[in-house]
Amino acid sequence: MFGSVAVALTCCAVFVVLYAFNAYRRSLRLPEWNQRYVLVTGCDSGFGRLLAKQLDKAGVHVFAGCLNKKSELGLKQKCSKRLKPISLDVTSGESIAEAVEYMANIIPKGQGLGGLVNNAGVFPISAPLEWLTKQDYDLTFAVNLHGVIDVTTACLPLLRVGSGRVVSVSSDAALFAWPGGCAYNITKWGIEAFTDTFRREFYNTDMSAHLVQPGAFQTSIVLPQMMAKKFRDRFASLPDHISQHYGNKFINAWKDNILNLPNIQDTDISKVTDAMTHALFAMYPLARYRVGTDCRFLWWPLSMAPLWFSDWLYSLPRTDLK
Repeated sequence: MFGSVAVALTCCAVFVVLYAFNAYRRSLRLPEWNQRYVLVTGCDSGFGRLLAKQLDKAGVHVFAGCLNKKSELGLKQKCSKRLKPISLDVTSGESIAEAVEYMANIIPKGQGLGGLVNNAGVFPISAPLEWLTKQDYDLTFAVNLHGVIDVTTACLPLLRVGSGRVVSVSSDAALFAWPGGCAYNITKWGIEAFTDTFRREFYNTDMSAHLVQPGAFQTSIVLPQMMAKKFRDRFASLPDHISQHYGNKFINAWKDNILNLPNIQDTDISKVTDAMTHALFAMYPLARYRVGTDCRFLWWPLSMAPLWFSDWLYSLPRTDLK
């Protein structure tokens, strides 16, 4: 009896010590971390905009990549002079080159870029893959995947000098490919492969690469009313040989799922930006940050479940049944 109690108490004590040690270890930051220069893409809204503001407040020198001038002006008004808004279209090689040249002229010689956050992303439409067009794929690939690759590659000379970290926004879609998000899913799986390759190729350097996998968060990338309209418009434009397979019951169910998204979206997007900050400046960063209750306790476990179960659970209903 007493032996069992002693074993249980010992196990509890070991658990508490390990938990405290891990918490302390995670709290450690790089020396002078807030003196680094960091580029964040997609600062027009959402994660990128909040991260730029948080880093600026902490004293970090932020290059905030924005797609439109209004966003640049807004950041200038709300942040310190340390923050430098940049016009950056991640789908344009010319725009990327101009941004890199601008940063090279601003960053003190010998310091380099201490971090790059690949945050810019789009999700043009949620619909069955049979409905998607080449333009849907091209746009999603250009921003979500090629944009990450092109910006990272262009920044490599500055990252080498600055012993920089590359933090890319993946998704729970890289753990579990959702029906209705084919193009988006592909890009997020691609980001995972690119990041793993980068991390291993540059393992013996001072650079590193990290992934942030957010679950369902409320940002402008997913606007339910707009997505529902795009879904209805796309269905109306389908050729007869495709649309005839989809009945009203299926269409209404899909539209309702889109409109009900806010019910499952987390409104506290700082959980994601805190993970980004940790990846950038922690003494012992993680390779992957799964952020959000759904990502950690639903999608991640489901990604390891037998395929027959996950396929059955999230399979679409038969579309030829009216």
